[in-house]
Amino acid sequence: MSRNPHKNQNMRVYRPGMIQVGYYNNTTTVSKSNDRPAATKLESRKHNLKPIMIFIFLLAAASAFLYLKGIGKTATYLSTSATKYSSVSITAITQQTPCSTNTDSQHIYVILSKQQLWACQYNNVAYTSAVVTGYVGNPADVTPTGTYKIYTKETKVTLTGSDGVTNWSDPVNYWMPFLFNQYGAYGIHDAPWRTPGQFGHISTNSTNASHGCIECPTATAKWIYAWAQVGTLVTIEKT
Repeated sequence: MSRNPHKNQNMRVYRPGMIQVGYYNNTTTVSKSNDRPAATKLESRKHNLKPIMIFIFLLAAASAFLYLKGIGKTATYLSTSATKYSSVSITAITQQTPCSTNTDSQHIYVILSKQQLWACQYNNVAYTSAVVTGYVGNPADVTPTGTYKIYTKETKVTLTGSDGVTNWSDPVNYWMPFLFNQYGAYGIHDAPWRTPGQFGHISTNSTNASHGCIECPTATAKWIYAWAQVGTLVTIEKT
């Protein structure tokens, strides 16, 4: 309730949510509005509108508050969703490699279907490279699958052999054999006679594939020669 500080003057009663219908002073009781002078009635009407305006203002303010609160919730949701989908996207593009499950300090993996080599330090990829592997049309030229160990390392050697179809004599800079069987020695070496675009792009069904060895670009063979120790594991898988 609001009071006029001046005595002996008309005072009005204001109550939120109610419309004023009369006036009073310190000596009279509330009278009907139609007993007041015209000027007073007009003034009363103006004041009677104030509670309505206050009510409308409060209603608008409350609506605005709820609206903004809703926007805040939506923004929080969108932010959370963005983080969620961002996390999913990162997980989705994380590439699995043979190194992902490796537990050895040094392990070389070759996947024949991918024509790719990975040098692994535990579950980290230390080096990867495209390669050329053996021709599957001749048993002597098939790159053997399984797990082996590099049993020696040599440089500047000439690889000679025969697969029953052709004979060869190929000088290489780096030679790291891991298997010797009835067909001869199989190892990792460079292939200076190949162009860079051939590595990773020669099918094992092609007679232009290797004689069973894992042929690498010279830079790859040099890196592996310096990195791998005698006894390093070499695992060859089809897929």
